[in-house]
Amino acid sequence: MKDNADRTESFNYSRELSNGEIQELQSHLSQDMITVDKAEQVLKVAKEVFKAATKPVKQEIAKNLQMIRSRVEEVKEDVYLIKDIEAGKMGYYSKAGILVFERNLTPDEMQYSITEHLRKSS
Repeated sequence: MKDNADRTESFNYSRELSNGEIQELQSHLSQDMITVDKAEQVLKVAKEVFKAATKPVKQEIAKNLQMIRSRVEEVKEDVYLIKDIEAGKMGYYSKAGILVFERNLTPDEMQYSITEHLRKSS
């Protein structure tokens, strides 16, 4: 053929595959799919391990960033409530004796009790 041609050039065209070629391609395809699936399973496990390892660190980072932005720390501890009947206020005091919150007295808190009288007398 080459000897009778005027010239040669590169050209793309479609060629029909034989049944043997198709079976061989299918075999390679299934092996490749199995290999990819195994690699994806390894990746999935690695991602889960990574997430588990980094989750507490990311939570700590988020907490610290929030404290830096707001310039306050959320504290949960027992506080001491002391009412000031003259001012009509209820004070919330930390263990260190610092006033951390103040609100108006509720109607039932405004009633003077015997225990308050005894505490003031001491």
